[in-house]
Amino acid sequence: MRKNPFPDVKKLSFKKPALATTVLLGFVVPAAMSVNAYAQNNSSPFTFNGSLEAGAEYNSNVSVSELESASGESDMAGALDAALDMNWKPAQRVSVDAGYSFTSRQYDDFDAFDLDMHLLYGDVSYELDLITIGANFYYADAQLGGDDFLTLKQRSLYAGKLFDERWYLRGALNFSDKDFDGFGARDADTEGLSLDAFWFFNQGMSTLVFGYAYDDEDARANQFAYEADTLRTRFTHRFRWNGRESNLQLGGRAQFRDYKGITPGIEATRDDKQYVLDAGVEVKLMPWLAVTGKVERGDYRSRLASADYTENRVRAGLKVSF
Repeated sequence: MRKNPFPDVKKLSFKKPALATTVLLGFVVPAAMSVNAYAQNNSSPFTFNGSLEAGAEYNSNVSVSELESASGESDMAGALDAALDMNWKPAQRVSVDAGYSFTSRQYDDFDAFDLDMHLLYGDVSYELDLITIGANFYYADAQLGGDDFLTLKQRSLYAGKLFDERWYLRGALNFSDKDFDGFGARDADTEGLSLDAFWFFNQGMSTLVFGYAYDDEDARANQFAYEADTLRTRFTHRFRWNGRESNLQLGGRAQFRDYKGITPGIEATRDDKQYVLDAGVEVKLMPWLAVTGKVERGDYRSRLASADYTENRVRAGLKVSF
């Protein structure tokens, strides 16, 4: 029989991106930034690419950060990730990006934590003489344990500039809405800003990103409202290993949350801290086929016991790209 450590998980008044903006959008948006930074160098008016990755993932502490709950036990999950992205340049200074991705994690034992997530996005940018301005929209829909869980919408206005073909600076204003199924007290509106600096070096083979974000989240119940400062960095490097094209990624994120209201369970306000480190590698076996691997360490610290835990994830898979 499959285990369900939280049989009434949909009724719990709990709260990452496991699903929140940080995870849903924290890695997708930076990827879009780097694409837009070099969009003007693409000679084709319309391009698209896609990928399908399947594998297995080990989680030392099966959890969902949005629910602020962890099982305290490990499990294996089948992992499936699919993505399709396109870029269209209707004019020399205009770039249109759009895409869809699907993520699925199906656990062997803890089916209450099975996660399916759909993400759609659109981005329009215009290159002025001094800067590039743009706007984008992200729509995410997640199911947990086979039931509707969370809908997330984010809108952003941004401006960026490429310096000397090596530095790309970008600032954005972000506005998002979170709607939870079955738990309206968690529904929230968020306003924030983000600043990112991209450094392209090693003849374009390496990229280093530094980012900062501020978010002011107003939830329907004040105990779930907070202000957060987030620091993030990511290093990517393309290289050849044993004659095969390879890609290395190293990343880190630190988030500091100050909650606005008293949490009933502890009769105090919370000042949570979240630290996440990850490393991934992709080695091409063929131009269209690659083997992938990723490790991730999450350290979540809180006065609230259910939100205070650590987890380690290890994933391996095969990826088909076109």
